[in-house]
Amino acid sequence: MKDGRFRLWLLATAGGVLTALALPRWHWLWALPLAAVALVAVLQQVPPKKAFFFGFWAGFCHWVLAVSWVTEVMTRYGHLSGVLAFVALAAMSAILGAFWGLAFWAAARAGERWGWAVLALGLAAGEMAQGLPPFNFPWNPLVASLVPWPTLLAPVAVLGATTYGLLLRLVLFAAAFGVLAKDRRGFRWAFLGLGLLLACGLAAPGFQASGKPVRAFAVQPNVPLEVRWEGENLQTIESWVWGLSKQAVEEGAQWVVWPESAVPRLVERDQDYRASLAAFARDHGVWLTLNSVGFGERESFYNSMYVVAPEGTIARYDKVHLVPFGEYVPLLGRIAFLRPLVREVGGFTPGREAHVLPGPEGFLGGAVCYEVAFPLHVAEQVRKGAGMLVTVTNDGWYGDSAAPYQHLVLAILRAAENRRFLVRAANTGISAIVDPYGRVLQKLPLGQRGVIGESVVPGAGLTPAARFAPWLHLLPVSGFCLVILAQAWASFASRRRMSRA
Repeated sequence: MKDGRFRLWLLATAGGVLTALALPRWHWLWALPLAAVALVAVLQQVPPKKAFFFGFWAGFCHWVLAVSWVTEVMTRYGHLSGVLAFVALAAMSAILGAFWGLAFWAAARAGERWGWAVLALGLAAGEMAQGLPPFNFPWNPLVASLVPWPTLLAPVAVLGATTYGLLLRLVLFAAAFGVLAKDRRGFRWAFLGLGLLLACGLAAPGFQASGKPVRAFAVQPNVPLEVRWEGENLQTIESWVWGLSKQAVEEGAQWVVWPESAVPRLVERDQDYRASLAAFARDHGVWLTLNSVGFGERESFYNSMYVVAPEGTIARYDKVHLVPFGEYVPLLGRIAFLRPLVREVGGFTPGREAHVLPGPEGFLGGAVCYEVAFPLHVAEQVRKGAGMLVTVTNDGWYGDSAAPYQHLVLAILRAAENRRFLVRAANTGISAIVDPYGRVLQKLPLGQRGVIGESVVPGAGLTPAARFAPWLHLLPVSGFCLVILAQAWASFASRRRMSRA
């Protein structure tokens, strides 16, 4: 009995760990079917009353490995001890692991015949729910494991990342059920799912150009976070950024993109800086995209993206999706007497809407750092007319961990979902230029200083993933809620019959 229980714990651990290893930076795609077999094996053997705990443990192990970089950030820059940093990682993994536990709980109640399908639905619903308040962490979707193989990404333009993840899980778990239960129905469902994915891939729309090619360049100054923004350091940082920008112009740039926090000066409070930006754009006839702190009413301030036109005019977009506890403190910012304290911690105000910015050959959809993880955000900008996408970030916090690779993959997914070229400028890397099919055309690795350039073309039209994004995004969680309601009704009806008997 103890040996059997220990084997189940090992299988749950393997299922969570193998799923994480399929994600960036490892991309061990072969681990996905093995993970599916392990998870379905646990589901088939665990008692329904204990299913939540085994699912929770699988999810906990998954997240501890997938976001282990959290400890490095907290020890290196948050100045926490190693013990406290691991406690924070464990707490975060426990919260996210609870979604796995809930999926296993519902799947175990569905019985052996359909448990695998409910498990797939529940895990996909959890993936979607973790991007909603108060979690706001739409990180590491399952489809991220497919990014190195752009051909496999084709269905994402039809289904979106969330629904594609649901179908991928259904295929994997159906096949695992067929193997473990020696039931041909599992294989039939798996082949049906594969056929549907193939049909979606073949039906995916191609890229539609709406303007002329633009030579876009991403600047990567590679400024370490340890370098203080003062005195001679400030002048050195500026010289790096301006020097790289001039290099881009010499190489034919028509659009230059700076990363988040490239130059520690304020566009709206530093008139000399603002004038130099306008002069650079005007003198060289280029568009310039950059990041700075924006200001609003009542001492509010924003993490903002600016676009400087060749005429010298400047447009602004304010980041909508802020990083919890990094750029704002949930709830406390609404209490008047606590606002000064909250500002010290990182009291940015979220922007009001995901509007577009003027850009070369049309409009741009901008995402500041973390925002690129939110598929609905980018899809909304595309529906509003964005012909190209741009994201700026500073991933120097994460060092040489998996986080910069995971962050880049999210940007690639947004390009493939919406059939748009995307330019990504990252302070310490990984800067990249991505085509509308999720192929990386140019890339600058971590820890290098330089520029990358490529011809990008504004796109037109809406993919199904962009047009129906809100509905596709809600599909897994809506389906899972219906399953829970059906199970509750069946339980109620059963008890009612028993009481009458």
